[in-house]
Amino acid sequence: MKRWLTIGILVGLCISLFWLFSNTNAQLHTVKAEFNSTQAALDLTKTELESTKEELDSTKTELASTNGELDSTKTELESTSIKLGTTEVELESTKEELHSVETELASTLDSLSTIQTELGVTRDTLTDLEISYEGLMTGHGYTIKDPTYSEMMSFLRADDTDEAEYIEDEYECTEFTTDLCNGAEEEGIRCAYVTLKFPAGIGHTIVAFDTIDKGLIYIEPQYDDLVRVEIGKHFHKCVVPKAGYLYEKPDYDDTIEEVLIAW
Repeated sequence: MKRWLTIGILVGLCISLFWLFSNTNAQLHTVKAEFNSTQAALDLTKTELESTKEELDSTKTELASTNGELDSTKTELESTSIKLGTTEVELESTKEELHSVETELASTLDSLSTIQTELGVTRDTLTDLEISYEGLMTGHGYTIKDPTYSEMMSFLRADDTDEAEYIEDEYECTEFTTDLCNGAEEEGIRCAYVTLKFPAGIGHTIVAFDTIDKGLIYIEPQYDDLVRVEIGKHFHKCVVPKAGYLYEKPDYDDTIEEVLIAW
């Protein structure tokens, strides 16, 4: 009886040990598989870390290169800043020199203007003396002469022909022109009777002075206005009116076709 009991206990122990071994072996296979998986993951992670390290080393090299370039750029900027400062000082100095030159030029121009005015007066005086001398040498108390521009303008201001009343068919352009020419001759000034011919047989008369300093000058005797005579141009556009006045276009064609000057 005891023998069979012992045998039963031994058999039970063997079965328990077998089951325990089988279970442990299965767990060992599972742990081994997990270990292998973990090892593979670690190997992959190691590879990735090595790759990351290489990238970090490359980035570090690039950063070092960039830092060197930045230092070089900083040095260039500092040098450029110094040059700009020097240039600003030079520009300011040049500006002051230019201002000084402008002041000197303005002063010189004023002096030249004064000299030109004095020369003009001297020339007019010498011309008057020369003409007076020639007149005396020929036995005349005065002689008809070409005026200076200033003398012409002075005569026109003093003459009152332009103040006469225009009366149609009685006192028109020919009368104005004749009276102004006669007035100029009385003052010893040579004055021309100028006839302007327009289309359709229409015409007009004005005067002219051959000034010794500004050449031939045409004058509208009715108003003492300057006239820039030009063949082919409308007469009313040739007149240079005084400030505030305007010559209106006439009801006929006043294109200048011919200019006749009688001295």
